[in-house]
Amino acid sequence: MRCCVNESLPALLLQRSEGGDPAYLLGVPDLSPAAAIAFQQLLALGVVLHPRVLDTWDPCASCSCGAEERQVRWIDGTPVAICPLSREDDDALDPGDLQFFQISLSRLAELVGRAAALDDRPEQIAPRLRRLGRMAGGRVLLLATSSSAVRGAGVFDRLRSLDRSARFTLIANMKSAIEIAALEERGIDVVTPDEAFLVSEPARPVRVDLNRLLLVTVTLDPDMLEVNPMALTAAFGGRALRLEPRHMRVLNVLAREADDGGAVATRDDLYRALVGADDPDAPVNDAQVDNAVSSIRGALCDARGLPRAEGKRLIVAVRGHGYRLVTPPLRVLIK
Repeated sequence: MRCCVNESLPALLLQRSEGGDPAYLLGVPDLSPAAAIAFQQLLALGVVLHPRVLDTWDPCASCSCGAEERQVRWIDGTPVAICPLSREDDDALDPGDLQFFQISLSRLAELVGRAAALDDRPEQIAPRLRRLGRMAGGRVLLLATSSSAVRGAGVFDRLRSLDRSARFTLIANMKSAIEIAALEERGIDVVTPDEAFLVSEPARPVRVDLNRLLLVTVTLDPDMLEVNPMALTAAFGGRALRLEPRHMRVLNVLAREADDGGAVATRDDLYRALVGADDPDAPVNDAQVDNAVSSIRGALCDARGLPRAEGKRLIVAVRGHGYRLVTPPLRVLIK
């Protein structure tokens, strides 16, 4: 299930990092409009990575098929988790639930440091524990991507060897009052992510400017189409496209030809992309190709907030040959 977010986006990422490094996020988070823009920027900055789209799903909840997982098949543009025993136990899924994200904890630490106006480069002190730098007033800011990070042997000695007389502020997802009090006795004040990433107030022990963290200046080219053929993912203007895998393969062909001097993608090539490698002899007709292109046009327009009619300006039909991505206005980047 995709996660519903009522907290700040960086707090969410740190919460997900409790499971270890690398940390993962399954499904597109339900975010406010402002946080959704920030999420796309974190993708552009490499804090959140989008390595693939899931092609399997959880086993059936009630039937006796015994399958440990179910294959996901796209039917009329909707992903469906297929029960091997009965169609009645198939489940229609939300395409967003299949999006699989990875969190780069090192990049997250770097951006938190920048948001706190620190000039230092984050330094890993222990597994999942980073020294972000010295703040105004002399405090040293630490970030733990797991609440257990400060329990390791020799952690305190390592901290004191770097900053002998300083007092520390630790951003960590810690809930135990006893553990927090014990750290305070050793000169480490704990601030939870929810507190650290709230709008800055002078009375707070650490001032991480949320706006500076989420709205780091990133040049998002609104006409840039980025495609990753291996992961079957794509983004237009920094926003991820939601397409079923076989339509993503069609987009890959269109992007490849556009990157090769703006060539036309022939219908034969688009047929092969629709079928894929699993069953190259499966029948494909013109209507299926046209439907795939229509789906891609719609996804491009949705990503940019354009009227659907604009799709025919982005992908044009070349009578008797196939289709072509129009470059410009589009610019293509194949990863």
